[in-house]
Amino acid sequence: MEKKYKTVYDVACPFCGTLCDDVEVDVDIKKGEIIEVRNACQIGTKKFFSSNPSAHRYTKPLIKKNGTHVEASWEEAIERAADILVKAKRPLLYGFSSTECEAQSKGVILAEELGGILDNTASVCHGPSLLAIQDVGAPLSTLGEFKNRADLVIFWGSNPVHAHPRHLGRYSEFVRGFFRRDGRNERFVVVVDPRNTHTAQIADLYIPIRPNEDYELINAIRALLRGVELDEQEISGVPLEKIKELVSVLKSHIIGTLMLQFVWYAS
Repeated sequence: MEKKYKTVYDVACPFCGTLCDDVEVDVDIKKGEIIEVRNACQIGTKKFFSSNPSAHRYTKPLIKKNGTHVEASWEEAIERAADILVKAKRPLLYGFSSTECEAQSKGVILAEELGGILDNTASVCHGPSLLAIQDVGAPLSTLGEFKNRADLVIFWGSNPVHAHPRHLGRYSEFVRGFFRRDGRNERFVVVVDPRNTHTAQIADLYIPIRPNEDYELINAIRALLRGVELDEQEISGVPLEKIKELVSVLKSHIIGTLMLQFVWYAS
């Protein structure tokens, strides 16, 4: 009996930074379409199915002629795009976030040849964080280290329950690690966020901060850790006693992991 589909194992999900690599995908052999996805979250599953042909996906280039988009050949579309780029005085190449690394490298070369501007979606998201990392650096660790070692997890301005659905179960909260055999019972979870998200609702300590006042709160935490007494009774909308409680938690745990998303709250 002829097999109608093939299964691809150990597929990496392209949705979020969790990069789940245990996904299984069934592909229709004749049509080349995805017919089943296993182990991915709901968002990741939809991401895979979105690659199938549909009424919402363009499969051929479109060129506007007389105010209407009409289908064109790839050769005509590439020629038209090249003509537009060459004639542009200051072209902006923007995007690339959902593009593979090899394609991004070609985009950089193209921008250099055109004398244009290269930007990506981080300019309205993680851009400021990346610039700070380039200037002063950042302590880094792997997801495996989160899973196996962390006894304190801080989600600052991020909501993985919605934005990274499998992060909690695979790496940071409910999962059992090599040195954290009892999983959730051996981890203390803190959430710092302006909104009482679903992640905040399952945290051991929730710090409701005012939007755009992360810097002030971090400075207050640093001061308390250095033994400085603060004059203010409230900072960034957080009572001083609540900040002291957080500092006490930070000092009482051995290995912590901090998931940050300062600029764009992924809730």
